Order: sequence, then C-alpha cells, then structure tokens
Amino acid sequence: MLLWKSYGGSIYAPELATVVFGHVLNAGLTIAIAAATAAVTEHPSTAAIVTLSVTVGTWILNFIAAVQGGVWERAAGYTPPAMVAGFQHGLIRLDVVLIAAVFMAAGLALAAVWLRLGISVRRRAHESIALGALTSATVFACTFVTASWDTSESRANSFPEADEQVLTQIRAPLHIEAHLAPEDPRRADLEHKAIAKLRRVLPKVQVQYVSATSIGLFEQTSPHYGEVWYELGGKREMSRVTTAEGVLETIYALAGVAPPQEQDEALFRGHPLAVPPKGAATVFYGIWPALVVAGAFLVRRRQG
Repeated sequence: MLLWKSYGGSIYAPELATVVFGHVLNAGLTIAIAAATAAVTEHPSTAAIVTLSVTVGTWILNFIAAVQGGVWERAAGYTPPAMVAGFQHGLIRLDVVLIAAVFMAAGLALAAVWLRLGISVRRRAHESIALGALTSATVFACTFVTASWDTSESRANSFPEADEQVLTQIRAPLHIEAHLAPEDPRRADLEHKAIAKLRRVLPKVQVQYVSATSIGLFEQTSPHYGEVWYELGGKREMSRVTTAEGVLETIYALAGVAPPQEQDEALFRGHPLAVPPKGAATVFYGIWPALVVAGAFLVRRRQG
C-alpha cells in the first residue's frame, strides 16, 4: 500500500478497512479452531492434522457447492475462503460477521471445556455436545439476518442508487425461477451480477434454480432450459437475459414502475494509473526476505 501510494495511486479507506477486518475475522477463526483442536487432542501433530482436515473440509464444501448448488451453495458462503472473498470485494454482511463470531466463541469455549483436566472425560464430552447444539442453533438463527454494507468505492456489490430507490418501493415478494445448471456461466452472471444485489435491496426475494444435471451440457436441447421466470404481485414474465440491466428491466415491467434515468456522472470510472513499479522488486525480493532471515536469526539466538 505504501508503494502504491508513493506511485500516486488512490486508496479508499473504507474499502481497505473492510479488507483488513475480513482478514482479522479469518485469523480469529484460525486461532479458535487451533485452540479447540489443541485442547481436545493429545499431541500437537494430531491437532495440526485435525485443523488441516477442517481446512480441507471447507474446500470440499466449496467444490460441492459449485457442482450441486442449492443449500450447499448457501452453506459454502460462510466458509473462510468465501468470507474473505466477500470482504475483499468491499462487502460486509452482518450474518457472516455474526456466524464468524459464533464460531470463534464456540472454538474458544470448546478449548476451555477440555482444558479442565480435573473434570471427567464423560462430562466434558456432554458439555461439548451441548455446546455444539447451542452453536448450531445460533448459527441457524444468524442466517436469517439480511443487513449488509457495501464499502467499495465503485459500489460493485450494489445497483446504482437511482435503481435502489425505485426497488425499495416494491413491497410485494419476488420469486425467481431460473432453469440453469450450477456450472453454467449464465447462472454465475445471474447470481453475482443481479440476484446477489437484489437480495441486499429486496429482503423478500426467493430464488429457485432448476436443472437436471450439474453442467447443463445435455439440457441445451430442452425448450425451457435457460429460461428465467419472474413472479411479482401475481404477474409472471419470462426472460433469458442474465445481465443486471435485463433483470431490472423485467422487474420494473412486472411492478409497473418507470425505470430511472441513467446519469453519466453517477458512473464510477476508477482511478487509472500507469506507472512503473519502482522499488517493488527491491522490497519484495531483497528487503523483505532479509528482514525475515534477520528475525529468524534473532529468535534462534535468543532461544539458544
């Protein structure tokens, strides 16, 4: 960041603070999991293997979510990789923050339960089961929290403000039925560029994906594959457009409201900068490794 600022680059403080906050939460989760596994297991190597298993398990969950979608996709949204990715895009979701805090508290509480060596193993096991049940119920309750904040300078996670003002006037529940497979690129466009933004504005959005396979390769000949049905206020309309503009156009037509006028001054054009990265190679390949080696030498000398 110091190098980028020295080149004349622009840094948006709220977005940067969100990224830092996301990594702090991820570090807290890592510490809580490590503390819990170290307290439950009898050897550090076993604790390391269990911690690694949890990490690999989140990767497997993300893979299943990419193939199967549905509830798996929603569950994968609370894994550390997905959580950090959301913060890196400048999006703070209150449900993610609360669930991360619950898991951190649960991990530290589990470590505290098993560090009481004078208590019988059976009692500690019963307390761990009760803690797991309480954690599961709390996490399930947190999934219904919908508040979120877009701290990105470009409003990458939100519709334009004019569109959001119009959407907030729609009170009726919106139901979307998309006939797209989980690995279809059009589904990714629809989810990330339109539906994810809609959920932040309209809390009463229900999305249902319909597909017979995970990739949709053999469904292309089906007459209904690729259709996206919208139902609002008793009216239904079908569209095959998966862009944010196409989705908004369909919703406005169903709601009977006029779309807002586009304003060029509202467009975010970024801060383009083309400069050579002077000093970056020296810092990353010279100064930084030298500091790491010097720090290791000092620690080893102090231990010796």
